[in-house]
Order: sequence, then structure tokens, then C-alpha cells
Amino acid sequence: MFILGIILIIAGIGCAGYGFMQNNSLEAQFTSIMSSGTANPGTMFIVIGVILLVVGIILCVVGRKKN
Repeated sequence: MFILGIILIIAGIGCAGYGFMQNNSLEAQFTSIMSSGTANPGTMFIVIGVILLVVGIILCVVGRKKN
């Protein structure tokens, strides 16, 4: 469980970082506004990244307590 927690933490940080990068990119925002009408294309990635990060931390804590 501990290794899976570490993997989820790394994936969560990467996903949230990608979402922040998308929200700060003018090209991504312009493309998103023209195609779907939303101004923040990375918000979904940020939310998923935070969820993965929280689940990863919980798995790390539970995995450490079992040992």
C-alpha cells in the first residue's frame, strides 16, 4: 500500500502541475474558449490531481501504520 501511495502522490502532483500549466497558458485558454466556451481548461486536471494526492497520502499513512 505504501508504494501505491507514493505512486499516487507523484501522479497527483504531476496532474495538478499540468492543470496549473494549462490554466496559465494563453494558447490553451484561447483554444478552450473557442472549442468549448470554458476559460479554464486545466481545472479538471487540478481537481483530479488533488484527489490523487489526498488518496496517496492516506494510503502512505495506512501503509506505514500496518508495518
